[in-house]
Amino acid sequence: MKRTLLATALGVALIVSGCGTGAGGTTGTDVGEEDGWKTIKTISGREIIAELKQTVKESPEREKLAAEQVDSEDYKGGLFGDPSPELAEDMAVQAIEGPIALEALGKVYGENGFSEEGVIFFENQRNGAEQSGIWFGVKNPDERLNELLAELQPKVDVGEILAAPIYIFRSAHTEKELNDIQDEVAVALKGMHAKRGSYSLSVDVKSGEIELNHDFLKAEQQKELEEKFPDYTFHFEQDGRLVAEPGDSSIIHPENTFTDIPVNDGGFILSVEAGRIFVAGGNESAIYYSFEEAEKLKVGQRVKVEASGMIMESYPGQGTAKYVEILPDYKPVGAELSESQAFVKAMEKFTAESSGEMDFMVVKEVSFDEKEVKWIFTLDEDRKVEIEDK
Repeated sequence: MKRTLLATALGVALIVSGCGTGAGGTTGTDVGEEDGWKTIKTISGREIIAELKQTVKESPEREKLAAEQVDSEDYKGGLFGDPSPELAEDMAVQAIEGPIALEALGKVYGENGFSEEGVIFFENQRNGAEQSGIWFGVKNPDERLNELLAELQPKVDVGEILAAPIYIFRSAHTEKELNDIQDEVAVALKGMHAKRGSYSLSVDVKSGEIELNHDFLKAEQQKELEEKFPDYTFHFEQDGRLVAEPGDSSIIHPENTFTDIPVNDGGFILSVEAGRIFVAGGNESAIYYSFEEAEKLKVGQRVKVEASGMIMESYPGQGTAKYVEILPDYKPVGAELSESQAFVKAMEKFTAESSGEMDFMVVKEVSFDEKEVKWIFTLDEDRKVEIEDK
């Protein structure tokens, strides 16, 4: 599996607090906030309320570790993207400042103490950030923030880490608040999809905005969510077509049942059972689909499936069909059988001759030999199943 740099948002929130001065670090006590932590400056639109001091000009230990990142096969081989100074610094921050800063947080606040106080995330230049860094967002800072500075500043002083990539800012929210609102929105959504459709829901740890990808929400339902959660901004993204209305069919029939022109789209239905179809071959992956109208379909039909939600990465895969489009059944001029009828016969022959190495027939290509008057189904590894047209 391809590795990636650490995700922009970490699955932890931050319990950081503090006021006063701290172990050589700079605290924002000069300008005025009620809690005593003032804004020192603004970076990337965020109010910095405390920072470490870069007390040494050279950091040989840090430079050595950073050089090891550039010499790594991950960097040279382009595992995270084309080699560049920006990528080199992203990797260095995540390998050096990141682990040390997280360890210090755990020491000061405890492993599970972050979520009620703030958020924490990385930003990478390779993803468009102005700087590589690890960001600690604190909603209600208190004296513990000085303890964090006291843990980290000595490591800057001896050249183990740099001060610049560690950012401490005032956050408008905590991770617990984001998790709670995500759960509340999920509950509201359950009453809206009427057992049809799917969604993915997340809350941006930086902005607190709600990202909602769906295939069932109407405009009035989106407005209802926005009115129910007025303190949050929603970003709705529709995934393909909306699911069919209750009572409407999710099967799309062709204008003409038959065609004398070969059809190359879609895949074949290999099995039909209550609430489920199995589709494989052609240009469709081998997938078992849950589908309420499964029993209205037939084995051998060539179909195109629009899925709702994720497909499980097993083999065959597993998912839910939102729409099943039946394609015209190819029947050459003068042929006795149509493609779907010949396919059923080919499946029967394949099953009878199968050695057990393959459990199902995956058709790559179908052709009709007019001279021999037979159907030819080409499978994986160019194996062929031939069926007389009768």
